[in-house]
Amino acid sequence: MHKLKPRNAARAWLATATLVSSSAFAALDSQVVLSNDNHQTAPIPLSDSLIKLGREGDVSIVFPSSLLKGKLTPSIAPQATTLSTLETLNLLLANSGLSYKIINSQVIAITLAAAEAEQPDEYYLNLYLEEVAVEGKPITGSRIRRSYVTGASPIDVISQPELAASGAQSLGEFLKFIPTVAGNSTSTAVSNGGDGTATVTLRGLPANNTLVLLNGQRTAYSGLAGDAIDLNSIPPAAVERIEILKDGASAVYGSDAIAGVVNIILRNSFEGFQVEQFYGETSRSDLETATTSLLWGSQSESASLMVAASYFNQQGVMSRDREISRSANNLAKGGADLRSSATPDARITVNDQVLTLIKGQDGSSSADFEAASATDLFDYPEFTSSISPSSRASLFSTARLELNHTTSVFIDASYTGTEASITLAPTPLFTGFEAEPIYVDQNNMFNPFGQTLEDVRKRLVELGPREQVNKAQAYRLNFGLEGDDGVVRWQLNQFWSRTNAQLDSTNLISGLKTQQALGDSAICNATPACVPLNIFGPAGSLTQDMADSIRIDNKVRGNSQLIGLSFSIDSQLAELASGEVLAAGGFEVRQESTSRKPNTLASDDFYIGGGENTATEGSRNISEMFAELQIPLAQNTGWAHHLDLEIASRISHYSDFGTAVTPKAGLRYQPTAHLLLRTTFSKGFRAPSLNELHKGGQTTQAFLDDPCANTDNVGVLPGCSQQSDPTRNQFLTEFSGSTNLEPESSNNSTLGLVWTPAELPGLYAALDFFWIEQNDVVDASAQYIVDQNAETGLFQDKVARNAVGDIEKIDASFINIGRREINGADLTLKYQHLIDAGLASISLNASHLHSFKDQLAPSAAAEELAGSFSDEASEGNGALPKLKANTGIHWQQDGLDLHYTINYVSPLDEEVPKTGVQRTINSWITHDVQLNYLLPVKKGLKLTLGADNLLDKAAPFAASAFNDSMDSRTHDLKGRFWYGRVSLKF
Repeated sequence: MHKLKPRNAARAWLATATLVSSSAFAALDSQVVLSNDNHQTAPIPLSDSLIKLGREGDVSIVFPSSLLKGKLTPSIAPQATTLSTLETLNLLLANSGLSYKIINSQVIAITLAAAEAEQPDEYYLNLYLEEVAVEGKPITGSRIRRSYVTGASPIDVISQPELAASGAQSLGEFLKFIPTVAGNSTSTAVSNGGDGTATVTLRGLPANNTLVLLNGQRTAYSGLAGDAIDLNSIPPAAVERIEILKDGASAVYGSDAIAGVVNIILRNSFEGFQVEQFYGETSRSDLETATTSLLWGSQSESASLMVAASYFNQQGVMSRDREISRSANNLAKGGADLRSSATPDARITVNDQVLTLIKGQDGSSSADFEAASATDLFDYPEFTSSISPSSRASLFSTARLELNHTTSVFIDASYTGTEASITLAPTPLFTGFEAEPIYVDQNNMFNPFGQTLEDVRKRLVELGPREQVNKAQAYRLNFGLEGDDGVVRWQLNQFWSRTNAQLDSTNLISGLKTQQALGDSAICNATPACVPLNIFGPAGSLTQDMADSIRIDNKVRGNSQLIGLSFSIDSQLAELASGEVLAAGGFEVRQESTSRKPNTLASDDFYIGGGENTATEGSRNISEMFAELQIPLAQNTGWAHHLDLEIASRISHYSDFGTAVTPKAGLRYQPTAHLLLRTTFSKGFRAPSLNELHKGGQTTQAFLDDPCANTDNVGVLPGCSQQSDPTRNQFLTEFSGSTNLEPESSNNSTLGLVWTPAELPGLYAALDFFWIEQNDVVDASAQYIVDQNAETGLFQDKVARNAVGDIEKIDASFINIGRREINGADLTLKYQHLIDAGLASISLNASHLHSFKDQLAPSAAAEELAGSFSDEASEGNGALPKLKANTGIHWQQDGLDLHYTINYVSPLDEEVPKTGVQRTINSWITHDVQLNYLLPVKKGLKLTLGADNLLDKAAPFAASAFNDSMDSRTHDLKGRFWYGRVSLKF
């Protein structure tokens, strides 16, 4: 009997394949009970018995599914004593023509008996990286349980050990550094303009172009009429792996999968109890982060139950706490002065002259004011948060029960509650540019000028900073039946998910009460609860009564819900000389609904400083049918080791816009066993979200650039007959939905190769090119409307300017106007080498964006955006680096586990606001390191020390960034971050 000394080791080298596995701690001489069910009514596939043995023996048993096809578990007499894992394995493989190869103390590879002694361990390492599969589990991008992992579409598989090695405490934080992720994803690192959620954006396309699945199923969007899933609602502790499909997948999954699919697979079994504590903070002693995770599970012959719970709490970082973000005046850095013209000492336009208060004066006389200079501006980062304080409590449970040898019932349930707080500067008042005009009456008792004033700008610091608190509760329930009789596999799912969310905004001001307070003071004094307002004095001249009389809070409540039923089935249709013809099909019906309801205001009232007073309400029904076919065209011929054709199609019917048909075709060609050529072509679509269809009018002070503020454009551009105010960078904008929208459509293509050379076992190399063409893009671009109004004179009904040329309001509703063309390439290199009882590996993942052409309207020229940055706050596409990459070194031996990772983002071009000058945002390189030590205590006491951004590399300066003078969606403001983790399994 071949015995090995028990040893604990991570399984990071198996991350490129889906494996038969259990927990991360294994001992090959652990004891299992081998029994024979006297009530057995059907032969048990040998693969099923090996899966069960792996779970019970706490060891990974890996095999190509084709190797075990048609083999059944032998009839074994009941044993009076327990046997070791290897003794049981010998009995199961007796007379099967199969044997096993011990790769290490944690992994056993099933082999042909004659081959077991002929090949070195590296051979099987290389073989199973490419060929290993789990019977009964599909890979993202297909419903077919195929006999190979690498299909026609490129897929990245990120294992739980890789998640743990990153030190990330949220999925949004982890995915931020994935090379294929670019653009305007959200997270708690996005403060001003954020909403406490975290999203993922593949290929730089909006978050609603990336489909996020949970265990292969859709789930409800974020609660406030969102159109993307909040990743903060998914605790990392419950995640088994993440599969990223880098190809269009509407034929398989329906709407939203234009840029690709992120499928988050949750753990479904565990044995024992594990407790884990994480703590970290920056080298500046802020951003204190703590996570406590508990995991318990139990398994028997026919059932399993697992419960995972965690609590996460993170303190924030203020903009003033970092050098790059502590001022909005970036002239010294090569940027622009983006400080606000709404100042604590008011800026007042009187007879076409802009005045401000003389220092030391009280503003009671017109003589107390002087001409305002270019430096009389407000530096708002003194008050704003950069990374929002946040917390998350989560509970996830899953249970499985085998009803018989072919049918099982399962149920998954989860709850997550999140909270994030955003601090904004005190409310600014622009009397001439609010939702309704506000005039300072000549009879206002504090007006020293004796005339009615239309343009007064004042920062109401007496009210204190604005606070925006986002809370959400996500509920998910999925249950059903699944069966496998060795010929046909099927699954029936009933799923329900709901996200409730609320947004509480404080220290805003009431537009109606401000109108009254700045009006005729005699009328105000005769009006209940009206207190005349003094906005002419220095900071602090608003009394408590004045502030309280206009102060107002806004509370928005909303929810998104998804309920549905799905059924899928797959089987072998025929056996050809070239291999098996496999097929899958099924249907899905679901209902989506969303609601967003703000406070009820008086019909003539409005918010100043944020907030909204219009509702969003919508729902729809979707019915879909889908089918897939995998046809082997050739096998083991003189010119082909394998040639397979993959075909898929989906018919989707939406109650609110109609029917869409989305086909896909893929081809896999292996001229040799170690070289794969693959290509796909598909059509995709994205149904307009309920928010885009039904959004009520929402006003905001959008961060925009008015071309008419540039003196070079005055009298030159048709829409710029006079110069507008160059000190303004925020403009009143109203966004709204439209029920006339059509779906976005796309054409997706990929072409790639995968190389696993026999001469260099352990090497995996993949190069894939991609092309995306997207039409009828839904957008609500106020910047585009303003630009076209200035450059061509169009949209005069949507851009309202006053008599001196300043923008008063922009009307921006959702319309189908855009077109995009994107292409690039992805590179993956991985090399693993077994070292005695350990493992060394190196990896490189990179994504090159060759072109990102964005055409905002059919009449507009396409703009090349690859390698550029344009902030989301000004309706840009965010950062679209031409090259984004990470490389890692992993070494483990004798209980030690070391990870070292380098992250790289290439330079970006941007335009300096208000100047038209182009500049370059520097490239960014960070180094992460983590060391784990596994002590032989019970099943394992694991100690972890790590550092993100070990060299404390500051985020590069971005002149056009609205928040903190850097792009928090791509780069990281926190600096060096130390952390430690203790994990113990009982």
